[in-house]
Amino acid sequence: MHRDFRTRVLLMVSGGFLSLTASLTAALLAYITGGGGLQALSWGAGTFVGSMTLVLGALTILLF
Repeated sequence: MHRDFRTRVLLMVSGGFLSLTASLTAALLAYITGGGGLQALSWGAGTFVGSMTLVLGALTILLF
């Protein structure tokens, strides 16, 4: 795998989109199942932080 700057940026952007998609899905599921807006916000934020941490960890292992 190429380890240049462009590859790293593209992987970070795609990881960010993956985390954003997961967080929006979790927030919508929390809201649809009867939770309020604050519960949906907290579920979405927690999912974003957790999935972004996993993405950063995987990219760190793969690229360094």
